[in-house]
Amino acid sequence: MASNNFPNRGYAVFAVTVCTLVLTTLVVVARLFCRIRIVRSVTWDDYFIICAWVLAFGLTFAVDFASFRGLGRHDEDVPDNYWYSLRRCEYVFSVLYNPALMATKTSVLIFYLRLSKNTQKVLRLASWAVLGLVNVAGAVLTFINIFQCHPLPAAYDPLVIPTYCIPLLTQFICSAPINVVTDLAILALPLPVLTSMRLPRRQKVILIFTFALGTFVTVVDVVRIYYLEQAITQNSSLLNSKPTWPILGHSPQFAWNASFALMWSAVEVNVGIICACIPTLKPLIRRILPAMLVDPNATRTYEKDASTDGNGSSNNGRPHNGGFFAEGHITPPAQAHIGHSREGDISALDFLTTPDMNSNARPSEHLDRSPTVLTSATGTYSAVENSVYFGFVNMRRPKSMIRTSVRDSFKYCTVVVILFLLWGFSYGLLNQLNDAVSEVAGMSFAETIGLSSIYFGGGYLLGPLLVGEWILRHDEHSRSRKRVNGHDQIGGYRATFIVGLCFYGVGTIMFWPSAVLTSFPGFMICNFVVGFGLAIIETGANPFIVFCGPMDYAEMRLCLAQGIQAVATVLSGLLAQNVFFTKLDNSDDAKSSALLDVQWTYLAITLLCAALALFFYYMPLPEVTDAEMEHSTRYLPVDPKKRSFGGLQLRTWTLTLAVLAQWTAVASQESMSIFFQEILTPKTPIQVSDGPPPETLQPPLGLTISIPNYLLISHTAFAASRFLTAYLAYLSPTHPKVPQPRTVLSITTGLCVICGILVAALRPINPNLLAIPVVLFFFFEGPLWPLIFALGLRGQGKRTKRAAAYITMGASGPAFWPFVIYEIVQHGGSVQTAFSLVPALLFITGFFSLFLDLKRDARALVDARVGAEDQSRIQDRANRDMDLDAILAARRRASVSGLPPDEENAGFLKRFSIALGKGNGVLPRRRSSDQTSSDQREATNGKPG
Repeated sequence: MASNNFPNRGYAVFAVTVCTLVLTTLVVVARLFCRIRIVRSVTWDDYFIICAWVLAFGLTFAVDFASFRGLGRHDEDVPDNYWYSLRRCEYVFSVLYNPALMATKTSVLIFYLRLSKNTQKVLRLASWAVLGLVNVAGAVLTFINIFQCHPLPAAYDPLVIPTYCIPLLTQFICSAPINVVTDLAILALPLPVLTSMRLPRRQKVILIFTFALGTFVTVVDVVRIYYLEQAITQNSSLLNSKPTWPILGHSPQFAWNASFALMWSAVEVNVGIICACIPTLKPLIRRILPAMLVDPNATRTYEKDASTDGNGSSNNGRPHNGGFFAEGHITPPAQAHIGHSREGDISALDFLTTPDMNSNARPSEHLDRSPTVLTSATGTYSAVENSVYFGFVNMRRPKSMIRTSVRDSFKYCTVVVILFLLWGFSYGLLNQLNDAVSEVAGMSFAETIGLSSIYFGGGYLLGPLLVGEWILRHDEHSRSRKRVNGHDQIGGYRATFIVGLCFYGVGTIMFWPSAVLTSFPGFMICNFVVGFGLAIIETGANPFIVFCGPMDYAEMRLCLAQGIQAVATVLSGLLAQNVFFTKLDNSDDAKSSALLDVQWTYLAITLLCAALALFFYYMPLPEVTDAEMEHSTRYLPVDPKKRSFGGLQLRTWTLTLAVLAQWTAVASQESMSIFFQEILTPKTPIQVSDGPPPETLQPPLGLTISIPNYLLISHTAFAASRFLTAYLAYLSPTHPKVPQPRTVLSITTGLCVICGILVAALRPINPNLLAIPVVLFFFFEGPLWPLIFALGLRGQGKRTKRAAAYITMGASGPAFWPFVIYEIVQHGGSVQTAFSLVPALLFITGFFSLFLDLKRDARALVDARVGAEDQSRIQDRANRDMDLDAILAARRRASVSGLPPDEENAGFLKRFSIALGKGNGVLPRRRSSDQTSSDQREATNGKPG
């Protein structure tokens, strides 16, 4: 490093790594001083942080020594006698990097386990899960780094010629998803406990800020990934060169290109250790700067418990005496917070940062350790229905979903529509991405179909049934297992959203190694996990939109939400064409870099998923139980349990046909999307070995605009039809001449069949004419999914959540039918001939709408409209305590005169004028033939069909 006649990054690398190591050492020494001299107790998390510091010292020393041996220089500027030590430094760093991160994160997670020992069971289980992931992944990556070359000496000896080596940059960037996911998990795990603690505001702010420093580790990791990507991009232009000097890291110019990436890797490890130690320095800070933790009046009081419900009245969601509740006795609040025992003197911050809390702060044995007691101790009152206390804010617990008002429905549905935007954006980007991946990686057309098939056939087949329905109904399962001390509510719609977002975020970050390796199995796994997560989200989001608000407008709400999802698909397609995949017409290197550019979009989606998961954790959303859903069916004009064809219940036939219709409708939709280019250019043969023809922005011969632009027009028509259907569904409850949603479903399904037949039969000379039925096909297919979903859920009662999972599972149709079309083409048939299968599938879809139109009971079931009186009773919280027999009797008496119950008590002239004004628009009520079954429904509790 004596000569300055050549560019050298070694100075910057040395300065940054030494500074961070010195700061890390000081913080670790301060932590050990607190543990040994002040607290006088050392626990396992301290031992692991010492181990992490030793490993950090080793890898930082390796990077610093390498900076004196050529790291940061171009290969031609590295003397021959430096290569031997430089290669060894690189190998030592690669071996120590993952164990250092593993030891740091293990220390933090052990600290979380101590933190959660006396608080939340969910946090403890999640900490164990992340701890297992960190150590298993760290051990595997360390094993790969140790044996990165065959034979092994080739990894550190430049004179040994390897038969095979894994490039170091590839190893690091492929391990990036594990680091990002575990960083986000470690950052998010303690937030529910921290934000629920009752502390003085100053201590709470300091505590939250201390743990929020972990975001800096994630930021450093993202910066490191950026420099890794830059190094790979710079190396890609040199892969064909054959330098005569030794190659470090098994890629040319590695010492120069990877210098900053190695520097930021060392910074990541050191900063991680610092963030892990800061929460434990409270005893030392309390001695040096006590004013930071103790208020000026030297009091240790908690924040005021009183809160308001928004109307100025006290509504803090707990009893007026504020004490601990246990079975058979009540512990006064003085014993819990301001007693003279050691327990009364320890605040929640001491509980977090003192390792000997179990011995010195053990709670009294007479206290009941039920979840009610624990949540009262931490200030979270989840067992109370009126409000939810999060420490910083008090938020009223919303009403049951089926009792929400129009205003509340708009608020909650607007929040959930964010999820529709998310998966709409992902769906549009994924279609373009699959085509780009197949072109860059040289995949066959069958492999390209497989990318879409695993997304729907794998993710949507397994996600709703294995995870979605189980999480959605978790509390229903728990209600059948009554526990003595109760249980925490961890299921429901909100939990389903959070779990789905976690799976979806993991799937998007897995795109990083897949894009670097251009691996077909990697993309298959990525698509499966993304589809799995989105299917879980849809299992909860679609029924939430349907039932959150007046049932008269259920179809309108879902069509509107799905229309917004379709708009996000169009926007993501525009971005894919004009931003992400503009390099596909260029050289192979430019094509590969196009995939790397999309990585940042997927990283942003991953971070957005983490932020949304936290948002939904704190956002109170209305829930509904199976019992409430079963109870709501008593207002329907026909009994959903009435036996129909084959002895099956009416609701069973509705659900079965809805699942079948969804399965065939989505199969036809995706078949059109997959073979879109081949349909518009029917003379273009499908290439078996070299992938599908590339979709470029240049229009093919005979077409006025390009294939991607035609696809965007089709998706725009798809979105527009959903908004139009939402408007019709909005008018149908109050305008008898406007067709009912079931009628709209029959019309659109029939028109889809006609357009599909035209696409299969027409052979115009001008291919632009064929685009007309193709665009109309998308237009008429737009409303199918939301209408089938909303109509299929009507009258399901206590089976509603399970029915939502089954209907969502119906989206797995593309797992099979696109391959059938592909095989027809491969055996000599044209694409248009094979496309005749699509109208046949849509004809099967029409069975559901025909059943609703032709079966009188089914028609009455899905056309049911709840009157104003009954809607107000449902929205009234006291409705559960009312005598519903009186309501049903009023409905039956009113059905004789053909008037709704709210008009039954009106005068003769008023009733006569109302009848004249409505004409035949009054919907039929439950027929007298069904009265006996409706009276006995609660007693018999009918068996499912």
